[in-house]
Amino acid sequence: MRRIVFLDSATFADGIRIPSPDFAHKWTNFDKTNAEQTLERAQGANLIITNKVKFDKALMSQLPQLEHIAITATGTNCVDLKVATELGIKVSNVPGYATRSVSEHVMSLILSLRRHLFNFQADIASGKWQASQQFCFHNEPISDLHGSTLGLIGTGAIAQQVGLHAKAFGMRVIFHSVSGRKELKGESLVSLHDLLANADIVSLHCPLTPATENLINADCLKLMRNNALLINTARGSIVDLEALQEALLHKEIAGAGLDVAPQEPPPNSSVIMQLNAMLNCIVTPHVAWASQQASQALMNQVVTNLNAFVSGQSINIVN
Repeated sequence: MRRIVFLDSATFADGIRIPSPDFAHKWTNFDKTNAEQTLERAQGANLIITNKVKFDKALMSQLPQLEHIAITATGTNCVDLKVATELGIKVSNVPGYATRSVSEHVMSLILSLRRHLFNFQADIASGKWQASQQFCFHNEPISDLHGSTLGLIGTGAIAQQVGLHAKAFGMRVIFHSVSGRKELKGESLVSLHDLLANADIVSLHCPLTPATENLINADCLKLMRNNALLINTARGSIVDLEALQEALLHKEIAGAGLDVAPQEPPPNSSVIMQLNAMLNCIVTPHVAWASQQASQALMNQVVTNLNAFVSGQSINIVN
């Protein structure tokens, strides 16, 4: 009988069903697990499920019974894959589950900012529409997406899906590849400089690596148009948030939509919480991936990965 331990099940919303694995098992569930609790809870487990609980050499070397770590995400940076391989621990992930969810969230942020939905909501709450004595209230310039240029940094499935949504609105779409990709069928690949200088909206869809940390810095923000928007649903540290705050305060760009932060959840004193207080910045709590449909598909695939591993198959193994 395999012992399964899910260390941070509360990263999924209520209502997401966990299918029962096909093999004999004992399942232990924890809503959340901090670093001090991980070793004790993982002790004796054959199969670990984790979203964000970290597994490094010091931890894994003390878990001789551990055979497999199933990550409930696409990114694998919570596990030291080199060490896991050396110790004979297989690691799986779930690619592609949130393509539609994230791309729809991106478009929601773009539309909310372009049409100033939250600004108008605040104006109504403060009585400005009621006091205007007009059937409509013009306090913010509303811009159509049609005819605008969307610049996508990244060329993967999510970026391409966002591009399809944008084209449905009549937008021109350009891409920049941080990995050095030379062509993308039917699409326009440009340099980072050209993308930032020509896009009305810039959306980030690249992994966090040493090369992309603070990729969008003060110099990059100065290249952008003063009516441009920046959208980040990738990883928080890809954007220098202090530089973004300055750019928004000085109207170097028009607005930003952020679904990710360098530290999650962010401290109340953090820059992203200060950005959240600005009307030209929308912050959401890392939920672009988390539609009900995407979350259920993710959980189903996690259990499929476990079933495959126990039966000797290799599905979504990353090491």
